[in-house]
Amino acid sequence: MKKFALIILSSFLFLGLSAQPEDKKIAKIAFEMVDGEYQDAAYKATKVLDDPDYRRNGWAYYYLAQAYFEIAKKPELQEEYPKALKESLKATYKMVKYRDKTDENMEVYDESEDFRMKLKDSVITVSEIYYDNENPRKAAYYLGKIVKFDEDDYAVWLMKGIYEIKSRNIGEGVKSILFAMDSLNEEYVPDEVSAQTLVDALEEYALIIQSGEYDQYFSAYKFEPTQKDIDEALAMKEDFKKYIKGEVVEKEERKKESETIFKTFRSEPDEDDDEDE
Repeated sequence: MKKFALIILSSFLFLGLSAQPEDKKIAKIAFEMVDGEYQDAAYKATKVLDDPDYRRNGWAYYYLAQAYFEIAKKPELQEEYPKALKESLKATYKMVKYRDKTDENMEVYDESEDFRMKLKDSVITVSEIYYDNENPRKAAYYLGKIVKFDEDDYAVWLMKGIYEIKSRNIGEGVKSILFAMDSLNEEYVPDEVSAQTLVDALEEYALIIQSGEYDQYFSAYKFEPTQKDIDEALAMKEDFKKYIKGEVVEKEERKKESETIFKTFRSEPDEDDDEDE
């Protein structure tokens, strides 16, 4: 028994976790993660979650999210797991959704912060690749998955609105933009992984208004931005630049890289997944 406890402890030290699940079924999933057997971990986590007693277990969703995230990073597994990234996002959403159900679930949520930031960073990149390759609808889709598990990221909300406008989903775009702009103020501090997104989104927002291209659509939703909105957005853009760590990424350079990466993308099913229960 003592040896088993030591194995569990070493496993969680490897995973960078301070909280430790005591359940043996969950521990078995953790072992698979430690061994890099992500497919087996995803399978076992899915089986555990089929059990009604575990259906809201934070650890199971956390490991499922991590396992699919690792699978998504392996090109050789793309054909077998074409929805791995979407499954990771779905499990992350469920983990966040059930965080208030038990004290242990809240511990899992706190432990998962670094992972959630890595996932968010990766999904923002995926959305940029789609947008830079003339697919704003798919770009908006992925940012929509982020705000399901991080509803207070107004940078993502704003860029989601930009992408929705560009894909002619005007109603949703206006709602996303207004929600973000009403929530942004001088006290808001963006996450490091979405600071660049916020700066880019504020510039895109100003350009959309300035162009007048969408005015006829905006009026149908009683959205009538003015020069004042343009000036405020550009001023906020300059102010929020201070939160960008490292060099500011220029859009043209990003687009060149996105076009190169996009050539390696496999086509994905377009259907949305029902994530609510």
